[in-house]
Amino acid sequence: MRKPFQVMIFLILFLLLNSVHLIDSINFYPVKCSSYLTGAINPINQTAWAQSSKNQSRTRSSETPRNYAIGLGDVLEIFVWRNQQLSREVAVRPDGKISLPLIQDIQAEGLTVLQLRDEITRRFDEHLDHPRVTIIVSQIKSYKVNVLGRVVRPGVYPITGNTTLLEAISMAGGFSIWANKRKIAVITHQGGEEKRITVNYKKIASGKDSGQNIILKRGDTIIVP
Repeated sequence: MRKPFQVMIFLILFLLLNSVHLIDSINFYPVKCSSYLTGAINPINQTAWAQSSKNQSRTRSSETPRNYAIGLGDVLEIFVWRNQQLSREVAVRPDGKISLPLIQDIQAEGLTVLQLRDEITRRFDEHLDHPRVTIIVSQIKSYKVNVLGRVVRPGVYPITGNTTLLEAISMAGGFSIWANKRKIAVITHQGGEEKRITVNYKKIASGKDSGQNIILKRGDTIIVP
């Protein structure tokens, strides 16, 4: 009788220990599972993700070519070392200028990032001891072209540095039914002077003269007669 009694006690202890472990598992698992099912991000990971996204955005901005000329509408992040009150994000106004504390208005359009940095540093130097200025083009909004005439959606369209003529026409919905595809006009500026280029879409499409599919520049105007 003693041996069966010992076996029974052992079985009871075994069941009790396993039931405690099972309860702990039940309490823990749904929380963990729900975070996966809902796609939730815990605060630590969310902060890290946001910081990573911000860093990636700044990395892309810092890759702006050194000779990039700042244009109207571009958004600039201006950092003054150890001076948060002077550091801020500004947009280039229609008059080509930006405003900053202490130095008021300053011309930005047409300058490179380095030229603007040097000018801001020089102006701040009249008020601060050894100012150190960093500028990042956070948003390029001045790269736009006008697509006019017989296209589906005439208007102003943003472009990248490598947008071609046909890509811009495609952004405007393509040619309308009565478009003259042999006499497309591209009005551009070179050396401060206006230049008019005539393009034949038929030759581009047939492959006879793909060189006519030119890369557009900021401010170009396309007219489809």
